[in-house]
Amino acid sequence: MNHTLTKLSVLLVCTSLTACSSNTQDGNTAVGAVTGGVIGGLAGSLIGAGTGQAVAIGVGIVAGALIGGTIGHNMDSSDHAKMNQAMNNRTGHPSSWTNSKTGAHYTVAPTTGAMTIDGHPNCRKFNTTAVINGKQQTVSGVACKQANGTWKAIKS
Repeated sequence: MNHTLTKLSVLLVCTSLTACSSNTQDGNTAVGAVTGGVIGGLAGSLIGAGTGQAVAIGVGIVAGALIGGTIGHNMDSSDHAKMNQAMNNRTGHPSSWTNSKTGAHYTVAPTTGAMTIDGHPNCRKFNTTAVINGKQQTVSGVACKQANGTWKAIKS
């Protein structure tokens, strides 16, 4: 379950491709914690039934909030901008950067050219790796370019 929550938390980073960041650590931490809690609760709901499922949902919410809060705490508007730029790279050409304030290191690489997914005409698969406090977290997903030119993750 911890591996799944880690992947879902990195998805949180990817989902933030279009997030409006307050560019404050408190604001980003709160957004990350809430989103992580929701994702963790959803992951927990897929486990077991009855009382066991209720416990899994509770554990998922807490773990997701902690992991999401950590990632959100490390992200700022410059990270969001760099993630958007990376999604415009040629297929297989990653962009990497280290946030000078937090020390978190990110790598984003588009892995396909444009394709249509669920009616969205300008989508791409991607891989993202985040190294936060020495712990590497990796996820793959699909993001679609929005009308305003930003990218939004739609699948993991």
